[in-house]
Order: sequence, then C-alpha cells, then structure tokens
Amino acid sequence: MMAPTPVQFTWPPIGQDRAAAFLEKSLASGNIAQTYIFSGPKDLGKASLALAFAHNLWRTDGVAAGDDNFESLNSDLYILEKEADKKQIGVEQARDFIKRLSLSSFLNSYKIGIIKEAGTLSAEAQNALLKTLEEPREKVIIILLVEELSALMPTIASRSQVLYFYPVASSSVYDYLLASLDIKRSLAKDLAAAALGRPLRARQWAEDREGYQEHLDRVRLLFDFLQMPLAERLAVIAAAGTEISLSREIAEEYLTGWESLWRDYLLLSLGQVDRLCYPFLLSDWQKFTLAPTEEERLRHALGCLSQLRQARAFLQGFVNPKSVLESLAIYF
Repeated sequence: MMAPTPVQFTWPPIGQDRAAAFLEKSLASGNIAQTYIFSGPKDLGKASLALAFAHNLWRTDGVAAGDDNFESLNSDLYILEKEADKKQIGVEQARDFIKRLSLSSFLNSYKIGIIKEAGTLSAEAQNALLKTLEEPREKVIIILLVEELSALMPTIASRSQVLYFYPVASSSVYDYLLASLDIKRSLAKDLAAAALGRPLRARQWAEDREGYQEHLDRVRLLFDFLQMPLAERLAVIAAAGTEISLSREIAEEYLTGWESLWRDYLLLSLGQVDRLCYPFLLSDWQKFTLAPTEEERLRHALGCLSQLRQARAFLQGFVNPKSVLESLAIYF
C-alpha cells in the first residue's frame, strides 16, 4: 500500500516565518491548540496568517479550502470584529460568535473563529469567551488578533497558545516589493523604510500612491509639530477631530508617526543617517534645535519614545484619544 501523500501547506509570502514554522509543525504533528493569540502591531500579517492557518487546517482534513490567496474559504469560518460605530466588541456580539461556533460543522471539519482587534473586547465579552475556553469543543479553533497581549484577561492568555509578531527587516520588505510589484528600486527602498517593518502597509502604499503622499504630508505635519509653541500644538490636535471627539484610529496614526520621527532623531544622534525612516527630512533635522551633547540627545529621544509607549497603552485602555495626544503635546 502506498503511503499517503503529505499535505502541502501554504503560507503568506512574507512576514512571520517563525510563527508560520511553529504552526506548520503543529499541523504536521496534529498538536493543535484550541485557542491561539496572535500578538503584535498592525499590518504585520496577523490576519493573513490566521486565514492561512484556517486554510491549512481544512487541508489536513481533506477539505477543499480554495486557492492559495486565502480568499476562498469555507462556511465553517466565522470572523468577529468591532462594528464601525462602536468602541468595543460587546457581549452580545461575542455570544453570537460563540453560538455560531457551537453549531455542527457544515463539512464535518474544523470550525474556526477569528476575532480581529481582540483588544477591543469588552470585559463582559471576554468573560463570555472565557467560559467557552474553559469547556473546549473538539475541532473548534479560536484565534484572537491583538496588538498588546495586556489588553486581554490573563486567564484568557493562560489558556491560549501565544504567538508574537515582530516587525520585518526593511531589507526583506524591499525584496518583497520588488518581487511582487512592478516598482522602482528607489521607491521600494523609501516604502520599506517608512513602513516600519510592516510589509502590508508598504504594499498598500505602493498600490495607493495618493495614500502614501497623504502619509508623507502627515509626517511633515508631525515633524513641524515638534517645533511649534504649545498653543499651536493644541490647535493641531483639535483640528485632527471633530468638535466633540477625536478617533482612536487617527490618534494611533499620530503615535506611529511620532515614534518613527523620534526613532530617526535617535539614529541621527548616533550618526546612522543611512537607516532613517524618512531621509527626505534629513536637512530639516539638521536645522532642528538639537541638544548640545550626544548623551542629552539620546536621553531626549529615549524619553519621548518611552512616553509614546505609555500613550499607546493608555489608548489601548480606552483613555480619551484627544487627552492622550494633548499630554504628548505638553511633554514634547
């Protein structure tokens, strides 16, 4: 009798080789966890890898799962995400998600639930989910996508297999862009540097030049912000939202922009000019009011980056986005 042909697994073309290798080993051995947490910043490919994992899980059962772009998936996949007009994923959404996963499989295979922005699950929603994790069902897999593991209850994390996602080397992003798109090398280099290790963001900008230019305009605004008097800084923040509120998404864009700029300041202080995210600002940095000594410049940059990490934690904790940005305006 001929041995069965090994299942051929397929993964996204770039990004998280370590996580993909771990999942492939789990698939090959049949050692599948009931719950996974994919933790890391946006645009690192967490959702793409979750869909690929679902795709490959069905392959282990001999279920057709569509082609290798992971877009053609079967009816045993359920995706839970925050509604556009809500700040959190509420308990009723979570209960409906759990109910759907409890139904019989359409194809007598794995039922897979993916929770996007799992950090926005309300406390009640997380408790409802926890009850499901405490009573696991056979061939029901839940994957939570989250930026910060701390946004989830420790009891959920302790019952899950946690995979961490890290920024991709800019050289790998550069090679990926050249291999997958008809793009000039100079543009690919700029996109790879500006994407901060996020290959999906780099590709989005490559395919949406207007969006990329809007990003560069925002970076210019955020750079100019650092040299403004406090009153002007507060006016910029006020203009970023409505009279009533400023969205969490806009605040995150501002935080990411400032992180890249203070990273560039740090690299410039160390003489690493060739590693800047935004080399087009080099002449402007050279006119910037720099601290007199290298030690003071490094302390200044590291202090600002520390404040930005704390600000991001506050934002994840649903502190008012406008208040978060205003506190940074005062600190900078």
